[in-house]
Amino acid sequence: MEFDRLFEKVISNETEVEQAFEEFLSKRLAGAEKIQAMTEKKGGYSTLTAIHYKAKLKPYAESQKWAEKDSKEEHFKAKAKEVYEKLEDLDSLSQKQFQTLMGELEVWGEVYIRATKPNSIKL
Repeated sequence: MEFDRLFEKVISNETEVEQAFEEFLSKRLAGAEKIQAMTEKKGGYSTLTAIHYKAKLKPYAESQKWAEKDSKEEHFKAKAKEVYEKLEDLDSLSQKQFQTLMGELEVWGEVYIRATKPNSIKL
């Protein structure tokens, strides 16, 4: 009987962690969309911020598709490494390319950390 209760608690906790991860992705995507739209409208120097946040939209959407897959951590880490390697040739990048890569890297890094260490920050 004690084992059954412990097992239920573990399963319940896993479900809560998965739901929290999906909520995290949803909220982060919505926040990026809001900031991107606001800064794009503002224009001027805010254009760099708009580019940065627009670059986050696709990785967040892709992360949502991977949220329930067993291999999500490996996928997120591989994507982060892929973007990081593109940053190695900093001298060849334009400001737009740099902002785009940094936005993508932030997403892949944060979703990887959130997936592997769900309690690393309490939200």
